Amino acid sequence: MGVFEKDNTGGHNRLTWLRVAIPTAASLVLFITVLFAVHMPAVKEGLLAQRKKSLKHMTQVAVGVLNHLRDQEMKGAISSEEARKMGAEIIGMMRFGPDNKDYFWINDFNATMVMHPYLPELDGRDMSRFADFKGKLFIKEIINATKMDGTAFVDYYWQWQDQPEKVVPKISYVQRFYPWKWIVGTGLYLDEIESEAAARNRELIMMTFGILGIILLLSFYTIVQSRKAGKRILESEALFKGIFNNSQQFMGVLSPEGVLLLANNASLDFVERENREVIGHYLWETPWFEDSLDAQRQLKELIQVASFGGVGKGIFKHHGQNEETIYVDFSAKPVVDDSGSVLFLIAEGHNVTELKEVRDQIALSEAMFRGVFCQSLQFMAVLDLDGTLKEINKAALEAVHLTAEDVVDRPFWEGAWWQSPPTLADTLKEDIEKAVNGHTIRREITAYTPDEGTKYIDFSLKPAFGPDDKILFLLAEGKDVSELRSVQEQLSELNRDLEQKVEERTVELSRSVKSLENAQNQLIQSEKMAALGDLVAGVAHEINTPVGISVTSISFMEEKLNEISKKLDSGQLRKSDFDKFITVAKEATKSSMLNLHRAAELIGNFKQVAADQASGQKRTINFREYIDEILLSLRSKYKRTQHKINVDCADDLVLNTFPGAFMQIFSNLIINSLIHGFEGIDAGNIDIRVDVVDERIIIRYNDDGKGMSEVDVNKVFEPFFTTKRGEGGTGLGMSIVYNLVHKRLGGVISCSSVEGQGTAFTISLPGDIIVED
Repeated sequence: MGVFEKDNTGGHNRLTWLRVAIPTAASLVLFITVLFAVHMPAVKEGLLAQRKKSLKHMTQVAVGVLNHLRDQEMKGAISSEEARKMGAEIIGMMRFGPDNKDYFWINDFNATMVMHPYLPELDGRDMSRFADFKGKLFIKEIINATKMDGTAFVDYYWQWQDQPEKVVPKISYVQRFYPWKWIVGTGLYLDEIESEAAARNRELIMMTFGILGIILLLSFYTIVQSRKAGKRILESEALFKGIFNNSQQFMGVLSPEGVLLLANNASLDFVERENREVIGHYLWETPWFEDSLDAQRQLKELIQVASFGGVGKGIFKHHGQNEETIYVDFSAKPVVDDSGSVLFLIAEGHNVTELKEVRDQIALSEAMFRGVFCQSLQFMAVLDLDGTLKEINKAALEAVHLTAEDVVDRPFWEGAWWQSPPTLADTLKEDIEKAVNGHTIRREITAYTPDEGTKYIDFSLKPAFGPDDKILFLLAEGKDVSELRSVQEQLSELNRDLEQKVEERTVELSRSVKSLENAQNQLIQSEKMAALGDLVAGVAHEINTPVGISVTSISFMEEKLNEISKKLDSGQLRKSDFDKFITVAKEATKSSMLNLHRAAELIGNFKQVAADQASGQKRTINFREYIDEILLSLRSKYKRTQHKINVDCADDLVLNTFPGAFMQIFSNLIINSLIHGFEGIDAGNIDIRVDVVDERIIIRYNDDGKGMSEVDVNKVFEPFFTTKRGEGGTGLGMSIVYNLVHKRLGGVISCSSVEGQGTAFTISLPGDIIVED
């Protein structure tokens, strides 16, 4: 085959030029036909379709902003008027496009212009009779076109961006925002599509003629040199085939044009093909590359580099026999004669899937480490074994009002953290020597700063080991425990005076029953605030997860941005690199937005529940939604268990009541079940049912836990009664529930329980029910 196939007939050798010329000429004719008849007309259509898709995406982003403001309006965070005003202002400031001049406008369902950023004189004007520069009533057409699906593309004539004297054809994408009866739209100018398509076609034509010239020259050169090179190739063919056919790597022989001349067994087995199915085809048209147009374009570039005497290298992604993704490190190397002319190309491929997976995992691990390191509220630093500071996090720098440039690559003991008192630096040097020898150091450090005075730091220094148990670096951590120390000192002082205070309190309690009631109310308030504090801790824990994921995604996207910037600065940026970056950026942005919306939802629910509990004000609530908010706030208490909470309540039950009271009632009941009822039980069930009977609200709370004895049931609402007194129980939880139901809500509560069969509470409340239209 070609130079690798013996030819014993002189006539066959004489027709070599025909065998090369005819396929080459046919390929060139076919290539030109496809270029001018198929590809070039499709350029404009492809650009228009791409721009339409971009318009749709940008409009959805703008509508997403309105949806967010609508949510804030529904939650009562802002008024309806404020929400609409903010929506119009934000949409009016949004710009995009190459010159950042593309914009959005808003009109309502009645053709009134709500907002136009470039023609503010149209705001508030009836646009039903407003025509474009060709007389088309396009606003009215926009309203009619969006009636069925809510979205539409509309074409008309309009001024060029912010230049009213220039009129050009334009196509716009519009989408209805039904809650406010608005239509949001934006558009693109068709002249831009025409210009860009023409530019691309000119570049394509120039490139095509260049490639055709090169191909013709190479073809002619191949014909001339074929007879001279034949003898030498035949002599080396036997040696080449021995190495070629027994190699475990993917190997192939190509003509300088990229036609596959030979393929070894390893490469054929990879795609389960035979020689006759691939030999004679351009390599980019074979099964190895048929599933990716990007791979085909990259391969052509590599082969072109090799055909001019260079070495083309690249990594290609391939879908294997079982749909698994395989990465192949591909290279194309030229084989030249004594004069330096390229005779053929050697193509080699190495399966580097495992290596790439390891590299990706290392990059992900590094991004996760930096996310945790940089966002930690504790002071963190990484030191060399000689004590030189290599990395320092934001919290540590902010504590002494320095930047990383002030301290990095300098001895750690010279930092501002260790200058007062002076003995701290010497102590740190000793700690570093011990840590280098494998010891973990932990001590409390008393430091002085001019701004904040004396501070107490819980400091630790730990060696970090590598896979061979060799110490790689030292990790320093510090936590400000000044507030804890202050509390401990206050507690010590309180303990010293405890006996005297108890005696004084006993006298006060014996003198006045009212004083006893006041003390009990104070304890109840303390329990209430403790529950609020516990709620804060639980919600904070829930928020950490989506925020941490968002930080990781943004850090990863930042790293990719730096890579693409370096390639752009060095002039090595390719379209495939940019496409990969866009894909990564979309995935990272999508992940960040999903998780940040989740965190915002958690914070919103927590703010409302916490405000109700702290303020105790009466307001109107949807009872079912409020129960769901309470359960979301308490989720950290039971999410790592197999316990389930089931709620049966009408979705349209609206009450004018004290939401904070229900927060305390359900919190105490649920926590009571988790601590007492489900002790020793892996999977328990809590059922909450709400009914309206004769204009009264009946709440039935049941758990299938271990239940209580008759004696405990009779004492369950008594203050200070608890079965966990030695384990931190105060005995005030159910007393608080009883007081809230009877005094705050004006209802009654009863308890029933059988040991081994669970516990039930029934709450009957006067119904202040609001019937929604």
